[in-house]
Amino acid sequence: MWRTLLQNWPMKLLALGLAVLVWMYANSVVIKKEKIEASFDVVHPKTVSVTMHPESRTVTLYVSGPSAAIDDLPRRRIQIVYTIPDTDALRGDYTNKVPLDEKMVRNLPARVQVDRFDPPDFEVTVRPLATMHFPVNPPQTVGKPAAGYEVGRREIIGTASVRVTGPAEVLKKMKESFKGVDPEPVHVTNRSASFIDADQRIHTTIQLDNTTTEQIRCDDLVEVYVEIRRAHATHVVKGVPISVLAGPDLAREVEITSDNPIDLSVEGPPEVVGALTAEDFHAFIDVRKRTPDSDLPFFENLIVHGLPEGVKLSKDVPVTAKFKLPEKTTP
Repeated sequence: MWRTLLQNWPMKLLALGLAVLVWMYANSVVIKKEKIEASFDVVHPKTVSVTMHPESRTVTLYVSGPSAAIDDLPRRRIQIVYTIPDTDALRGDYTNKVPLDEKMVRNLPARVQVDRFDPPDFEVTVRPLATMHFPVNPPQTVGKPAAGYEVGRREIIGTASVRVTGPAEVLKKMKESFKGVDPEPVHVTNRSASFIDADQRIHTTIQLDNTTTEQIRCDDLVEVYVEIRRAHATHVVKGVPISVLAGPDLAREVEITSDNPIDLSVEGPPEVVGALTAEDFHAFIDVRKRTPDSDLPFFENLIVHGLPEGVKLSKDVPVTAKFKLPEKTTP
């Protein structure tokens, strides 16, 4: 057997080599089809922002090519790249439909070709950017303070405005519609003391209307103060008399026809409202601008002076009054 194997060994090696070459040749010419995923990326200058539709940047490529090249695709990072043309002369937003082309595909082996893209195109909107200053609104809060406490004042400390960058048309609408931009909400869960947050970011999602949401950028940080105070209590002060504030000529002509005195409901810090009495208030209606055009009753909201700081009426109190018109005299 050994003699048989050793006979004509050069021919056997040649045959083996030819077999390998035939296999390599066959592997290189057999065409194989494959489906791969790639990302659609847009290169653009920093002076513009770009949005696209569909919002998902994933594209399915149906490709074909030699088996060896197709089998090599998983090791490559396939990308589709579109470069925005020169935007120096851009004065407003514009939208283009960009058909996907094989020339946009990066890292694709030379022997592999793209038969089809899905989706076949993207709608690309280019918008010039601008930077403006906006005042900052007081922060909103998230969560509930500790039991027996509530959120009081919310203020921005120091910085009155921030620099905001975004599409020029969006910033213009914001200037027309908004008083300012909002900081990110402040978490107050289980807090029982006032605090300052010095590194609060600006909320970058803007709701222009019920259907339009826009993105802006703001790198400035703001310092916010949140007051956490004892929860307000409601207290009823009994027997508060109501008077009339009127000009000298009307002083005797106006009659309060609703209950007088009344019990007033006030709210504020528990230790303050619990000590209030009727003597602490001056309650009146102001009729100086009224004229006695008829003898029908009219209504005025009660005005109360003497409320301590942090104390207010629990609700508006309407008071019914009536002018006393003189009897008509016959000549």
